[in-house]
Amino acid sequence: MGESIILKVVEALAGENGRRIVEALLNSQGGKSDEELSQELNLRANDVRKLLYELSKQGFVAYTRMTKSDSRWYNYYWYTDMDMLRQSISRRMDEVIRVLNERLTYEASQTFYMCPNDLSRYTFDEAFENNFRCIQCGSELIEVDNSRTVRYLRSLIEALSSIRRV
Repeated sequence: MGESIILKVVEALAGENGRRIVEALLNSQGGKSDEELSQELNLRANDVRKLLYELSKQGFVAYTRMTKSDSRWYNYYWYTDMDMLRQSISRRMDEVIRVLNERLTYEASQTFYMCPNDLSRYTFDEAFENNFRCIQCGSELIEVDNSRTVRYLRSLIEALSSIRRV
C-alpha cells in the first residue's frame, strides 16, 4: 500500500485535519507535541488533541510520555510511521472483510420476500409465519432475487482481499 492510498484512508476516517496531522508526524524525527502540531498546522490545541486521541484509538498514531523535570506534569510526543499505518489499515480491512463474509453467508443462505408497497424485506421463515403478507400493510409479499447482492458482495470481498495482499 502506497503512502498516498494510506493518507486517503486516514482522511476518509479522520478528516482532512487528521490527514494533515499524520503527514506532519510522518515528516518529523522523534515525534511532536500537540502544541507543536497546533502551531505548525495552525489549528486549535484542543482540536489537535481530540484528533490525536481519535487517531490513536484507530492505531494510526502513538505517543511517548515524558515527565517534565520541574513538575509532575507530563509531555506527550506523538509519532507514527508507515508500518504502523499499514498495520492499522490491514487490521481494519480484515474486520471489514470478516463482516462482509458474514453478510455474504447470510444473503447466500436465505430466500427473501419483499412488500411491493413499503419495500420491507422478510426471510422465508418470517414471510411464512405471516402467510406471505406484509406485517405493516397486509400486501402479498413477492420473492426477491438477491443474486446481484451476492455477486456484489463476492466481488467486493475479492477486491478488498486483493488490495490486502499487496
